[in-house]
Amino acid sequence: MVFSDMLKKMRFLGGLYIYKLQGALGMKRADIMPVINEYYRDDFRKLDKRDIAVILPHCLISSKCPARFSKADGILCSKCTLCGCGEIYKIASQKGYQFYITPSVGFTKRLVGRKKLRGVIGVACDYEIDKGIASEKITNNGVVIESRRIKTQGIRLDVYDCIQNNVDWGKIKELL
Repeated sequence: MVFSDMLKKMRFLGGLYIYKLQGALGMKRADIMPVINEYYRDDFRKLDKRDIAVILPHCLISSKCPARFSKADGILCSKCTLCGCGEIYKIASQKGYQFYITPSVGFTKRLVGRKKLRGVIGVACDYEIDKGIASEKITNNGVVIESRRIKTQGIRLDVYDCIQNNVDWGKIKELL
């Protein structure tokens, strides 16, 4: 293992440890997503874009959203302009990524398994990130979801609010 790889792994493991420790001590947690993104970035970029999905949470859609729900694929974006999801959907599609808006973490996990995804660009709040870190095995080779090792790139939501939340849409575009 090259020294730079070892240093990268130590930052990754240290970042996860500090994140968990902050939670255990009741402290405000730092944003863990940049640490995870950096660690998986090179492997993520090697994936075929057809095997990657952009997965957004339902809390980003407008309360006036005309989209309908599919039990198989989640919320089916109509590409309206009431929120930023439609624009991200268009960009993701143009670049060859799959795109989904999901109602829950459980739905997202099942979706990853059904679609046989190898990579995910995801957006989540601290609460959902905490649940994911606590319930999923995070390894050198990816996050284990539905027995699959998934390379992730993610962005933390601005706040923990399940209705009309917001995110730095520019950061999502950067990841695309």
